[in-house]
Amino acid sequence: MMPKAIKLRIYPDETQADYINKLLGSCRFVYNQVLNHKIAQYKEHGKSVSFGEAGKLLVGLKQEHEWLKDSHSKVLQQSLINLEKAYKGFFKDGRGFPKFKSRKDSRQSCRFPCDALIGVKGNRISIIKALKDIHFKCSRKDEIYLNKHFEQAKSATLTKTKSGKYYLSVLIDKDTTQPAKLNSVVGIDMGISHFVITSDGQVFDNIKIKRSNESRIKTLNRRLSRKVKGSKNREKARLNLARFHERLNNIKKNYLHKVTNTILSENQAVVIEDLNVAGMLKNHKLARSIQELSLYRFRQILEYKAAWQGKEVIKVGRFYPSTKICSSCGHKNDNLTLSDRDWSCPVCNVNHDRDVNAAKNILVEGIKNRAEFARINALGDSVRPLVAAVAEQGKECEVV
Repeated sequence: MMPKAIKLRIYPDETQADYINKLLGSCRFVYNQVLNHKIAQYKEHGKSVSFGEAGKLLVGLKQEHEWLKDSHSKVLQQSLINLEKAYKGFFKDGRGFPKFKSRKDSRQSCRFPCDALIGVKGNRISIIKALKDIHFKCSRKDEIYLNKHFEQAKSATLTKTKSGKYYLSVLIDKDTTQPAKLNSVVGIDMGISHFVITSDGQVFDNIKIKRSNESRIKTLNRRLSRKVKGSKNREKARLNLARFHERLNNIKKNYLHKVTNTILSENQAVVIEDLNVAGMLKNHKLARSIQELSLYRFRQILEYKAAWQGKEVIKVGRFYPSTKICSSCGHKNDNLTLSDRDWSCPVCNVNHDRDVNAAKNILVEGIKNRAEFARINALGDSVRPLVAAVAEQGKECEVV
């Protein structure tokens, strides 16, 4: 079972929208108060506040602030769970320390557990008593799936964007299909001049969505800066800017989904490089282009869609020199530079397109490592020394 999120655009009435805004504010308040208490306790006593103690603090906050009782109790408890996950992410996974939430954040959200969800009928959804019979829009396919499998919902996250739109993302357990036979495998190389290049020569361009609309973004920012703070005209200018950014992000997301759908519809397995995106962003000359491409988000979409369809995403180690190796004879060209988009092998004289050649090498390396590690896993404990030897050779292959 693998969870599938169905995102709905919901249209609450004025009363429901007012309740949602108060609920989001209450969740933000509880999160910040408990986070502040945990930080203060650690500074004073040198120990962290447990989840149980945080629950007692929530009870105290309700007694001190009567307006918190108007919000759904289970939703407020989810704020504590979210904070606990953020702390575990910091200490165990090395993520950033939990930050205080602000009403000026790009998105406001709260989460409803499965037992707080009422039901769905057609294109109307009921979450809790205060949020009943809300009209929503999504694709017809998702609407049918939601109505059929709503009882399997694990949770629902309600989000308000900076442009004032409301969304509800319902998480449902989804049965994954059985893994298919590898009758078609493709290697892909991700770059900057072109977004994705496959080993069979297919090219997906970098649409450069932000840079192609840079002048419009500057104009909207200029209009916002000229408006008087606190005025209605400034709020209108802020909404116009937020809506434009949202539109650009939607275009980029749609493009990522189209690329991943095309690749997976034509292949049973995909071999990619395990790129260190965080490290690449430290290169200030390329950071903007890398960020605009959303390489990490692309890999996430590719992986979960492959898992749904019973297909494979095979990762090749980030230190594998896919660009410098000749895909025809295997010669390594150490003299290759970033400016060389085409090059000829000095041994076999074959002319290569830099990106297509890299994609072909990634494909070969991924298949080779997959077969090798599958054989090692089949042999079991008798080959542990061989696993160590492979690791020493720098073969960092992971099969998802």
